Amino acid sequence: MARGIDEFDLIRRYFEPLSNGEPGALGLRDDAAWLRPDPGTEIIVSADAIVAGVHFPTSTMPGDVARRALRVNLSDIAAKGAQARCYTLTLQLPDTVDEEWLAAFAAGLAGDHETYGVSLLGGDTTRTSGPLSLSINIFGQIAENSMIKRSSAGAEDDVYVSGTIGDACLGLGSIVGGLAVDDAADRAFLEGRFWRPDPRVSLGPALVGVATASADVSDGLVADLGHICAASDVAAEIHQHLVPISDAARRLVTDNQPLRTNLMTGGDDYEIVFTAPVSARETIVSIASQIGVSITRIGCTIPVTSGATAVTVHDEAGDIVEVGVGGYRHFGEHVAG
Repeated sequence: MARGIDEFDLIRRYFEPLSNGEPGALGLRDDAAWLRPDPGTEIIVSADAIVAGVHFPTSTMPGDVARRALRVNLSDIAAKGAQARCYTLTLQLPDTVDEEWLAAFAAGLAGDHETYGVSLLGGDTTRTSGPLSLSINIFGQIAENSMIKRSSAGAEDDVYVSGTIGDACLGLGSIVGGLAVDDAADRAFLEGRFWRPDPRVSLGPALVGVATASADVSDGLVADLGHICAASDVAAEIHQHLVPISDAARRLVTDNQPLRTNLMTGGDDYEIVFTAPVSARETIVSIASQIGVSITRIGCTIPVTSGATAVTVHDEAGDIVEVGVGGYRHFGEHVAG
């Protein structure tokens, strides 16, 4: 528990105000909560845990910890086509956490509540001798039988991705000191993309009935497209020169092919990669225009053939680009110090 404050006082001061807007939270004064879906809808559930020193640097400001934790979960819900509604939060707090930290953490959550229209439903807090860690279970709503699954891609679908890829991994490299970004504006942009992901909450619901399969890009573009391929029993071919990157990223990777390739495997993008039939191309252009989110067609799915990898990346000449393991692996090496 945080220094100098007991659990119930902590909840009353910092977390009870975050439960406003969800009557089933009961003001966080009960041992359980209730959740009733709106008529004609069903509840979509997702969960993510993040740990200091593994998923974010230990020096991260508390407001950024809060926003990052919530937004990576919002991204999961958006990729399924659902609208996020509420969440539970479990906190394991080391003794270094004090009331100033908690106030800033709660303020970070409160700001995102306003932005994304979600409320805190419940949770738990405990003291730990280990690093700061937190887990969120998030609940979204969607029309019945409408969730966009990973497992429904066809063998001749187009492959699309939203936004730009690779900014966050470059930002993390700058934060932990492994990558020099000399331009101050570029450095601020790239680091901001790591600290404060931009979940595509308007895109996901717009893809319902259009996309055949989708996933958020958390482990890396190649890895998460690979998850779709594995679940759908298809393979995919994408083209490196078509993968969208920001101007800041382009300035760093020009004439640096290994770093350019890393953009597709670094992860933490929290964009949406999805598949759709060729017949949906005009519809997808219209969706991008209506919601103001860029969507880029980067390749296609193909039938699985013997010995073929799930995702093959080609350069502009058509040659295969080697991408290694293709994403962050849980229980592998830590990604942040």
